[in-house]
Amino acid sequence: MTRRFALSVFAMFVLAMSLMANELTLEHVTNAKGDGPDGKGNTADDTWQFWFELAHKPKHFERLATYSTSIPKAGIPKKVRGPIASMLPNPADTEGWIFHRDWDGRFEGVWGDRKAKQIIAYPYVEKTFHGAVAITWKVPKDAKYDISGGLTDIQVQPEFKQHDGIDWLLEIAEQGKPLKQLANGGPIGDGNGRPDSGKFSAKNVQASKGQLIRLVIHPRKWWGSDMTRIDSFRIESAE
Repeated sequence: MTRRFALSVFAMFVLAMSLMANELTLEHVTNAKGDGPDGKGNTADDTWQFWFELAHKPKHFERLATYSTSIPKAGIPKKVRGPIASMLPNPADTEGWIFHRDWDGRFEGVWGDRKAKQIIAYPYVEKTFHGAVAITWKVPKDAKYDISGGLTDIQVQPEFKQHDGIDWLLEIAEQGKPLKQLANGGPIGDGNGRPDSGKFSAKNVQASKGQLIRLVIHPRKWWGSDMTRIDSFRIESAE
């Protein structure tokens, strides 16, 4: 066996393994350059992407626009307050994706907490609109896939009755547009008889190259106290 042939076999094996199982990791969230050729991070050529729901077009999403590596105690003036400023468990060790062009720049984001080794998401709010955030995986080839994972509410505050937990959805999407709902569940979190954690799954999902498998975290009627840990988000080949 020649060295070139051996390397080719190894490369094929690595590719096959990457297609068999893909799991969201802390490194995916905290990589400002992404894994696509443009080197910019959270753009259309990246495998994992991070989104927020549009207030003027519910169920449609845009990518979170800014990568934040410095989170001052008082927040970023005119940009980021809310959980980044005061509610993240370890703000000095947390970085990730935010959006700050809404009316007051609050709350929404997907972050990696390096100290606790956890991925955190927080829903979107603009004036009276309580919207979702989403995480997507870009489908590498036409095939069937199994999807699984789990979520945990890390801000359980049952004393506030307006806090009503989160719902989750699994979808096939194209850019920011939903194409097909695969599964949904919830509510989880905020006490009052709701579980703190939930699991999600969908089996034998047919998806086409370039489409997105999308996990949506929706705040229901009220976004307060909806900081959510992504316990796992895994996609495997079903073939």
